[in-house]
Amino acid sequence: MTPEEAKAAAQMIAEARWATTPLNSLPETCHPATVEEGYRVQAELHALQEKTTMARRAGYKIGCTTQVMQDYLGIDHPCAGGIMDSDTHNSGATLDHTDFVRPGVECEIVACLASDIPIGTGHMPNDVANHIDAMMIGIEIVDDRYTDFRTIGLPTLIADDFFNAGCILGTPLKSWRALDLPALEGGFNINDEACTFGHGADIMGHPLAALAWLADHMTMTGGQLKAGDFVMLGSIVKTHWFDEPGKAVAEIKGLGVVSVIFA
Repeated sequence: MTPEEAKAAAQMIAEARWATTPLNSLPETCHPATVEEGYRVQAELHALQEKTTMARRAGYKIGCTTQVMQDYLGIDHPCAGGIMDSDTHNSGATLDHTDFVRPGVECEIVACLASDIPIGTGHMPNDVANHIDAMMIGIEIVDDRYTDFRTIGLPTLIADDFFNAGCILGTPLKSWRALDLPALEGGFNINDEACTFGHGADIMGHPLAALAWLADHMTMTGGQLKAGDFVMLGSIVKTHWFDEPGKAVAEIKGLGVVSVIFA
C-alpha cells in the first residue's frame, strides 16, 4: 500500500463517519490487505482528523483483550485504536443517538500515564505499572458503522479505530495500587436493568498485561505511549448496542461509577 493509497482510504473512512453512513468494503485501489496496512491507514486517519477538525488524539483503546470479546468478534488477538479529545466526555454526558450509526457501550478499566513508557518490546505488567498516575472506570463508546463488521475485514476495522466513537471517563483514582486489579468486578446497568458482569482478570489475565501489549505495539509501529495519555484496557463484558435511545451506567467496584445517555 502506497502512502497515497493509505491517504485515500483514510479520506473514505472519515467521510463515512462525518456522514453517519455505514461503511462498506473499501475499493481495491485503497483496501488495506494486512493488519500492518490497517494501522498505516489509521495513522493517516488521525492526521486527517487533526488537520480538518482540529481534534487531537488524547488516548488509546485496546479491543479484543478478553475471551468474551474475542469470541464475539471472531478475532484472537488485541487490536489498538486512537481516541480523540473531541470524543472524550465526562460521566453523565448526553449524546445524540442520531450522531451514530448504531452506538454501543463497553465497560472498561482505564490507565492514565504519569510518564513516558520507554520505547522497546518485552514490556511486562510490573514495568508499565511504574508509569501509571491513576486508574479509573470508563465507558468506551463504539459504533457499528459498517454494513457488516463480520465481513468488512480486520484491516479495515483497525483502520477505522476498531469501532471507537469516543469514551466517557470517570474520576481518576491515584491510590489504585491498593486495589487487586485482576479481582475487580464490574458491569452495566442498562435502562435500569442489571446486565452481565466481568472481572479485571478477564483482560489478558491482568489488566496491565494489555497496557504492556500496547507499549510493545506502539514501538513496533513507530510510536510511544506518553505522559498524559489514557488507555482503555478492554471491555470486561460483551458490547451492549443501543438500537434506540437509552441510558448505560457502568460500575467497577473499587473504581467507581460512570454513565452516559443516548438521547
